[in-house]
This record gives sequence, structure tokens and C-alpha cells, in this order.
Amino acid sequence: MAESLLSKLTSSIQPITIAQIAAHLGVPERAVFRGLELSTGAVFGALAQKSTDRAAMQQTIDVASRTPTDTIATAVSTGQFTDPASPVMSSARSFLSWLFGTGSGAAADAIGREAGLGTGATATMMALGAHSLLNYIGSRVRDVSLNASSLGEFLDSEAPGMRKLMPGARMIDVNPIVAQGKTAERSFVPWVIAAVIAAALAVGWLGLRNNSQVTEPLPSRPVGTSGTLTLPDVRRTMQILPPQLDVDRLRFESGSAILQPQSHEQLQSIASMLKANPDAHVKIRGYSDDVGSAESNMKLSDARAVSVRNQLVGMGVDVDRLSTEGYGEANPVGDNSTEAGRAMNRRVSMMVTEK
Repeated sequence: MAESLLSKLTSSIQPITIAQIAAHLGVPERAVFRGLELSTGAVFGALAQKSTDRAAMQQTIDVASRTPTDTIATAVSTGQFTDPASPVMSSARSFLSWLFGTGSGAAADAIGREAGLGTGATATMMALGAHSLLNYIGSRVRDVSLNASSLGEFLDSEAPGMRKLMPGARMIDVNPIVAQGKTAERSFVPWVIAAVIAAALAVGWLGLRNNSQVTEPLPSRPVGTSGTLTLPDVRRTMQILPPQLDVDRLRFESGSAILQPQSHEQLQSIASMLKANPDAHVKIRGYSDDVGSAESNMKLSDARAVSVRNQLVGMGVDVDRLSTEGYGEANPVGDNSTEAGRAMNRRVSMMVTEK
């Protein structure tokens, strides 16, 4: 029954669509399929945690009812799923933020590791998983008049079977604490995620709740073409941003706009800092070494800035807060006559333009 349900949840994404997504992202089809399966399971598990919350169920019904039935097909055909600023990706981020709270980034990290996908590709899979579930719920609303009560019952009854479908997966509480003028703390269980990754287990049920003090609410964000998804009043401690962010560990290979794997940890820290300062705007400046023509290096430096922006957006930073510009070979920080120096110059810098 659970296996059949998972198939139904992902039925809106046909094999040809999987192939198209894999080609656009430059990853194997099996990685896309696995990422989609894990993401859909994670989203289902997060929503199941809210099954007894009547208001949350009604909110989900409302969002699903307003989501066009051809959302995924349209996103694939128009390339929206590769554009972090597209309506499809923006609405998915809002929904995922509402479900996972500040744990969405950690959930995405674990799914990416298990499926063998990078940050940007995992963000796409999480978005498709969210829309797959919303599409299914929307169809049930239209076909059998699913309501808030019956949705909660459905999630509650199917959750155990879905969990068993993924051997070794652990159910982690992803219910965000709704703070209403009170100070609250949230537990942090990274060892569960680490164990899942280390054992190469299916992480269908993911989510973390970070330790935090409540000080400032997150704003509501628009969803789809109509209506608004109101996020929970989850609050967190502000961090003071310096005028220029430390990005000394964000590095690229020669001639490439793809960040080296070791850059991920620092980029995640930057994303967390920006999310803790929701009013801050940052300009990302890309640079290159002096190998190649000045024209090609200018284009490459711009692509590097855009690449970093897209990864930050995939980690939950609002795209409207991030601007980019390429500077080519200008302002070297290393000696271009040495390999070590050239590696230092294949970089980005980040300036806070508004706090």
C-alpha cells in the first residue's frame, strides 16, 4: 500500500521528465529518481508530523487547491526548476520552510548525500517533491472532496507504511515550534542524520530543529499564482553581519563556475547567517585568474557569482536579496604566475550592501 502511495505521489513526473531533468542538471537519471523519491518521502513525513494540527491541514488544503495541476510539467518545459527565482521554486521554498523550519537545509544536505546530488540539484528535487505531494493532495480535493480532517487521517494512517518502505530510515520530529511572543528552544539531533548518511540509509523522514532563541518572526511569502502561505512564527537570534563576509574557502577549478566540494561548509554557514539577518542584502562579486582571454574570464567570473547566488538560494536565502557581478581578472589576491596564486584568484567576494 505504501509503495503504491509513493508511486502515486510521484506519478505526475513521467520517466521522460526524469530524463529531461537529469540532462538539464547534468546528473544520472538514477540520482534524479532517488532524489525525487527521498524528497517526496521527506515532505510527506514532515507534513504527517502536523496531521493533528487542523489549521495546518486546512492551510495545506488551501495551497494544494490553488496549485495548478500542470505545475511540474510547465516547470520542466520552461526550465523553471533550474531557476531559483522562478515562481515554482519560490513557492516550493516557502512550503518547505513552513514544513521543516530551519531544518530544511540539513534535510536537503542528507538527501543530496544519499542520492549523490549537489546542492542545486537537491534543491530542485526538494521542490519537485513538494509539488508532487501538493499535486496529489489537490487531485484528492477535487476528486473525493478531501478536507482538513480527512487529510490528517490520511497522513496519520499512511505514515507508518511509508516509513517502513525505506529500510533504516528514522522518523525525526520536524514540527516547528510556533512561538507567539514567548522564548522557546528547539532540539538539535545531527547524529541521527550522520548515522543515516554513514550507513547509506534511505532518509525519507528527515528534518532537524536547531537550537535557537526566539527574537524575530519570519515573513509570509507568496505561493503560486494566487493566495499566500503564512509561515509559522518561528523566530531566531540575529547575528551581526560584517561589511564584507568571509568567503576565503569558496574555490573553483580552472575554467569552471562549479564550486569545489570543500566549499560547501562555508557556504552553508553564510546561508545561515543571511537567513538570521532577513533584511540584509549582499552583492556577490566573481573573479578569475589570468588564464585565457579577458573576455572569457569576465564571463566566467560572472558565472561564478551567479553559481554562488543560486546555491545560496537553494539553501533558503531569498534571491531578491542577492545581486551578482563579474570582475574578470581584476583585483587579484594571489600571484598569477603560480598555481597556488591562480587558485586563490578563482574566487568570489561578498559585500553587505544593506542591513
